[in-house]
Amino acid sequence: MADIFEAKEKLLKDLGWEENPFVKDLRVFDRESFLRHYCPFESASILQKLAFDTKACLLLGPKGVGKTSALYHVYYSLPQNEFLPIMLKEPPASVNSLAKEAGFVKQDGFFDGFLSALRGKKEVSRDELVRVIKSQDKKVILFVDEAHLEPSKEMYMEFKYLLDEVPNLRMVFSALGQENFPDSLVQLIGTKNVFSRRGFSKEEMRTIVEHRISAVGGKGVVPFDEEFLGKAFTEQNLLTPRYVFDELNSCLAQIAAGEAAVQPYSDDPIVMAAVQHSKEQPITTAHAEWWIMLSPSQQGVMKQLFNHPEGMTLNELMVALQLSQNTCFNALYQLRGEDDAELKRKPEVPFPLVEVKTKLVGGRKKNIYFANQKVKNLFTLH
Repeated sequence: MADIFEAKEKLLKDLGWEENPFVKDLRVFDRESFLRHYCPFESASILQKLAFDTKACLLLGPKGVGKTSALYHVYYSLPQNEFLPIMLKEPPASVNSLAKEAGFVKQDGFFDGFLSALRGKKEVSRDELVRVIKSQDKKVILFVDEAHLEPSKEMYMEFKYLLDEVPNLRMVFSALGQENFPDSLVQLIGTKNVFSRRGFSKEEMRTIVEHRISAVGGKGVVPFDEEFLGKAFTEQNLLTPRYVFDELNSCLAQIAAGEAAVQPYSDDPIVMAAVQHSKEQPITTAHAEWWIMLSPSQQGVMKQLFNHPEGMTLNELMVALQLSQNTCFNALYQLRGEDDAELKRKPEVPFPLVEVKTKLVGGRKKNIYFANQKVKNLFTLH
């Protein structure tokens, strides 16, 4: 097996690549590496807004589309002589938590360079936080990732009050949706400052691939041919670059080993962990405009499978949905993308939405149905 590592290094050298460009998380790298590898879309628009003194921006989208990476691109791109960027990886539960997590409070209990009278004080008020931020000689930008997970709904209004009261404060939020944001905060942000990303077009994904290859010294999309990219850029893979990168990495491994390319998605542990985490959780259909095109029986089947990542049999679905065998079977048949007429009727739906595996149960073969793992991230609320 050690030979594969030598083959990998030889392949990278032959391609003229300094390293493999298709790493999954650039945030573990340094600022320079991140900016060289990352291909901006919405983040470039957010930077333009902030450059002309927009108070707040909101980036919406399902899991996996790169909202956090977009925030980091803005974070790393801001001129340090003008801005003080602060990244909050999760929303704070209170004003006091915000002050501490933003680094305005030292361990000994007082604000850095300000309000030494707060020494030993347990809680920090909004007025005190306002005075501290105002005292900064730069524009303070708070990045609040995963803002939909805000544990205290009152904090959304605290964000609004802070933006109202502090001239040099800016905020950038990312969230799955804006349902929890109060109207007053959404109005303050402004519709022109709300950005959305639900997936990528083939052209956008190709741009990302070319950008990554160029960042390590390569050219174009070499060594991938158009036929391979056409197969890799499926509707489901276009939901997130990670799916495409997995396809590309699998292809590179096969090239290095001198083997034919294979599909890498039999049992992706990361996807399976996400599926398990979402068990019995409510879903959102806000990121799947085609959801309304599914029949009631199809929607019912999908909801059951979302909440049962271990899979369900035909009989279990019939019992759960109170459907006849014929109706339930037809819904599964169509959701698996095997009904040509259904495919023509609903071209916007990214079939197949359902996968099937055969298992031996009690000496007999049974079909176990699962929600397509790549599609499921569109519907999760966590």
